[in-house]
Amino acid sequence: MNRLSLFIATVIIAFSSCDVLEDPGTPFDGGYNTDLYGPAPVFTVPEQTTGKNVLVEDFTAHQCGNCPDAAVIAEDLMAANPSRVFPLAIHAGNLAITNEDYPTDWTCAEGDVFWSQLDFQANPLGRINRFEEPGDYFSPSQWADIVETEMNVETPLELQMQLSWEPAYGHLNIHVHGQYFSDVVSGDHNLSILISESHIISDQLYYANGNPTNAVHIYDYEFNHLLRGSVTGANGLSVITDPIDGDHFQVDYSYLWHDEWVIENSQVIAIVSDENGYVLNCLGQYITN
Repeated sequence: MNRLSLFIATVIIAFSSCDVLEDPGTPFDGGYNTDLYGPAPVFTVPEQTTGKNVLVEDFTAHQCGNCPDAAVIAEDLMAANPSRVFPLAIHAGNLAITNEDYPTDWTCAEGDVFWSQLDFQANPLGRINRFEEPGDYFSPSQWADIVETEMNVETPLELQMQLSWEPAYGHLNIHVHGQYFSDVVSGDHNLSILISESHIISDQLYYANGNPTNAVHIYDYEFNHLLRGSVTGANGLSVITDPIDGDHFQVDYSYLWHDEWVIENSQVIAIVSDENGYVLNCLGQYITN
């Protein structure tokens, strides 16, 4: 049986912000601090998979007037499929640049990597579980149909996650467990752990009724599911190769939290993809709920 025993260390190597990540593909070399927090949790193995979850990557920008309507579509898909659909707002591209009217930079290195993977770059476009290839993109009007298709795809992998916020040390303990119930997906599987934040108020351009002549500057726009950074880098870490039915992995991290991110509004999203980048399953969890 393949099992990943990953960096159970006594010293944490802090890695917290996308603006210090020189190479988004470089693995996070920290570990879980057993001296402070004791042994990592042991997960109860589920009897079978409960269904495939869906990652909706919304490539957006604060100077994209059509992007607020796309964000509503992503939000509605999540509301209609609670605990199954996880939006991720990725600010990238020329419309994400800053100026006097839009002064805050919402981009990060991981988002730039994801943007570079697209075969065509424009806002708003999206990826749904990176189907069929990471470069493939879809307009917001197509998202609902692909989400429904992906939710009905059989997945060999069940994901579980446990989070623990330790404010005394500023650490977020992250434990992700993956259990395989099939050996139909071969090759290397990567785990990405991303962090998003919601309820951020700032400037956003909006085209009322989709018409650029009706441009409105919204000064108190609420950004949700905004990609802040990652634990593993954009492309993640290889956690298992050629898994078969019964194989599993577990990764455990103590992550030094970024002071500018509001912990109560933040979510951790774990994504396992195959060697072609296609998402096999994903799972999101708010930290303090």
